[in-house]
Amino acid sequence: MFRNTLPALAAAVALILPTLAGAAPPAGPPFTLKEIGPGIYAAIDGPEGRAGSNAGFIIGETGVVVIDAFFTPDAARALLAEIRRLTPLPVRYVVNTHYHADHTGGDAVFREAGAVIIAHRNVRGWVRRDNINLLGGAAITPAFRAQVEALAQPDVGLTGDTTLWLGERRVEVRYVRGHTGGDLVVAAPDAHVLFCGDMLWRRVSPNVVDGTVSDWIASVAGFAAAPDAAATRFVPGHGEVADLNDVKDFGAYLQLLSKETAAARATGATGDALVAVVLPKMKAAYGGWEAFDYFAPKEIGFMAAELAGTKRRPVPQP
Repeated sequence: MFRNTLPALAAAVALILPTLAGAAPPAGPPFTLKEIGPGIYAAIDGPEGRAGSNAGFIIGETGVVVIDAFFTPDAARALLAEIRRLTPLPVRYVVNTHYHADHTGGDAVFREAGAVIIAHRNVRGWVRRDNINLLGGAAITPAFRAQVEALAQPDVGLTGDTTLWLGERRVEVRYVRGHTGGDLVVAAPDAHVLFCGDMLWRRVSPNVVDGTVSDWIASVAGFAAAPDAAATRFVPGHGEVADLNDVKDFGAYLQLLSKETAAARATGATGDALVAVVLPKMKAAYGGWEAFDYFAPKEIGFMAAELAGTKRRPVPQP
């Protein structure tokens, strides 16, 4: 199984393993900070993949909300330093869009700075146990195991939507379905910004190991159909800041994956033979996307398992 071979998250976040193994990192923050609305910033992972994923923050009148915390504490500390450079206001909340370690690895840095960690209720049970699975299972390296076992657990677990107020600035935290079974997106309605976490990947083939693609397609269609979608800037979990066309492209990717896998299964194809049928059709449309050659063959296998009802996903605790 893919879960127990090459660490899935390390591949998904542009292979940050060389830095963790001791290679000297480049100077400067491991991300590019982009102001995408008044007081709203996207932190886009750099080409070396040192941050592991994208993150961001929203500054209001009374404090700051951070969305995701990168893969490593060092990257989170760099993000906190940028926030401190821009405002003296406290970081009140960190919202984790899902449990994967490339988005939760720096949570403890913000907790130490006084923030409350908010996530879907499933994240508390998954953030250590299931990240162990994602990063190698029984074969996980000691360095990754120590990192996962030290991950902070959320302070607040949501089962639906909530609203955070930063003075008069409203921040909406919304529960959505698709990527992991415990996904949140964060909206700043006054600025038409939506932080999507890994519910959206811009021109990057997604990691669908925990996904329910049928739900995911519906959620992405919902993003595209929102009344303000044409004016919205979407921050994906991986890739550059996106617009409506990028959202539609990603939805089309998931639809093609589902459609072609279902068609191949209907002919009786399974395993490698099924991948051999579907992969050329995916590659013709999306072969230029980052990580396609690595993830697409695995996506097809996971999609087939989902359609067959045999896919393994994280199990929520009571």
